[in-house]
Amino acid sequence: MFERSLTADQRHAQAWQAFGVMEMWAGNFRTAKTLFECGLKNSPTHGALWQAYGTLESWKGNISEARLLFAAGIQKCPNHVPLYQGWACLELRSGDVITAKRLIGEALTKDKRNGSGWLVAAKIEENMGNVGLVGLILRRGIECAPGDVELYRALAEHEINRGKIDSARELLEKGIEINPLYAPLYHSLAELEARVFNIEGLARLNKRTAEMFPSDAMAPALPPYTEKRMQAWGTKIRHGRSAKIPDGVAALAEKIGVEYTDTANNMSSIVGGSLEDVDPETLLNSMCGFGNEGGDGLMMFQDAPDLGR
Repeated sequence: MFERSLTADQRHAQAWQAFGVMEMWAGNFRTAKTLFECGLKNSPTHGALWQAYGTLESWKGNISEARLLFAAGIQKCPNHVPLYQGWACLELRSGDVITAKRLIGEALTKDKRNGSGWLVAAKIEENMGNVGLVGLILRRGIECAPGDVELYRALAEHEINRGKIDSARELLEKGIEINPLYAPLYHSLAELEARVFNIEGLARLNKRTAEMFPSDAMAPALPPYTEKRMQAWGTKIRHGRSAKIPDGVAALAEKIGVEYTDTANNMSSIVGGSLEDVDPETLLNSMCGFGNEGGDGLMMFQDAPDLGR
């Protein structure tokens, strides 16, 4: 389906990105790389393509390449907030919490209503040992993104660690009220009640959960041949990770002019420079306008302009 879509419209950026992500999750990294490069050659201002390609290189352990892709993506798409978040997470995993903090600060300045940005900011402060800031950041996140229930769950976990069980329970209940279909909230609340041996609370929660998520235990089992087909498909996904580019993808790459051989290196043409030509620190300073090294830890609390959606 993706090949048909892209054969009909090579500038369908979302199709390139979705196709590439599907191959990436299947472990077909070479195919995913080719698809992302084809997409970027046709749609260089599509932020999600840069983010996906950077994530792929991060998964492969190519940190310098991933960093360059995130930076180049921000240059092309300065308002695509997930790029800042992706780069911040890369630096956080690499142990560079200062750079991660600067990037997530810029992301929240651009869009303070993006809940995942507050989650990343809280994780950064946690890694830095600033436990007191974690709760403040998560509460500020709830103020700015009240519909993101994962923020309630994260703050509840923070409160549990501080021994504030009642506060944690209220947060989880509030999250469930906002999104009653978000199952992880029920899991967290069940763990909380079990921790304090609240048997009655667990019984009530079990009843609520059964009403909200009816069990299919009484449904007839799938026919054996269907189960076998599903098992075979799962095995194919797990073991079908091939270094060979599918013929359809190869044809698309040839048509667009993207090399896909083992020795192909399209990075320079995609980002407009080579790894040797780019200093990530200079790029970071020029794009984000940062001048200090550490910041004061409270930059994400500053008011940011509301962005229309």
